[in-house]
Amino acid sequence: MFILRTRTWLIVLLVVFGLSVAAVAGHFLPYYVPRTLRELCAGFASPGELLWFATLGGAFAGYPSDLPGYVVWVLGTAVFWTFVAVLCVALGKGVHSLVHRGRR
Repeated sequence: MFILRTRTWLIVLLVVFGLSVAAVAGHFLPYYVPRTLRELCAGFASPGELLWFATLGGAFAGYPSDLPGYVVWVLGTAVFWTFVAVLCVALGKGVHSLVHRGRR
């Protein structure tokens, strides 16, 4: 049995993917972005950036400069945060089952 319904996870994945695209795009916007929003985007996109650096980037590479680099960055970020969501739901269900075990 799934932790939640499949449709729910599809929605979560689409939202996380959209946020990942927005966070990566936030690095390169040509106009002013408030510092707190820029730092929030950088923090959200950093797992995908690490994946890009470990796979396609190299020593002294700043940011991706081609489409495959951006694809790895966005997908890496989306997969990481989806995994975090799955882990949080699994831990929440585990704690819930431990707390409510004696009440049955």
